[in-house]
Parts: sequence; structure tokens; C-alpha cells
Amino acid sequence: MSHLDYRPVTVDSFATTAASTFTAKVVSAGTTELTGPCPRCGTIIRIPVVSGIYKSFRLLRRRHDSPEPDARLEPVICTCDDDHPGRPEGEVGCGAFWIFRLESAAE
Repeated sequence: MSHLDYRPVTVDSFATTAASTFTAKVVSAGTTELTGPCPRCGTIIRIPVVSGIYKSFRLLRRRHDSPEPDARLEPVICTCDDDHPGRPEGEVGCGAFWIFRLESAAE
């Protein structure tokens, strides 16, 4: 879709845009899938969010615990397969990353 150069970047608008364009769907016990367009490159991506003992980014998540008891903040990165010149070998996405506020009701 997009041919933006790969650039690791975050801006406040990424989280705001994702909050209004992504959907969260429980796909199995303890796993929610976030789906929506990357706020930087526009490609539709799917991000599995796993809770419990198999949760990745455990230390990063602790730093982003939400002060709201019914929500948690999840780090998200673009995982698209689109061509982004300058992307390092073995990497995916356009380089965009942000924090997504996930409601407990969506889990």
C-alpha cells in the first residue's frame, strides 16, 4: 500500500488514531486481536495481545500499566509486510510504534 521509508517513530497522534480506528476482538481465552490501519503507513495489521504467563513484553508492559483498573496499556508496533525502503533485514513494519489503551471488557 505505502512506500514510506522505514523509520522507527512514534507521535501522540498514532495512539489517538489507533484508538478510533482499531477494533479489539477476543479470539480465545486470554487472547485479544487488535485489527486496524497502521496510523503511519495505513496498512491493515493484526496484533495479538496475550495476557497471562505467556505475555510478551512483560517488563515493557509494567512500565505502561494503566492507572485505570479496567484498562491496560499495550505497546504496539506496525507489523505490515509492505515495502518500506531502508527497513533492516529481518524486520517488519514501517517503524511506527505507539501505546494502545485496551479495555478489560475487550479481553
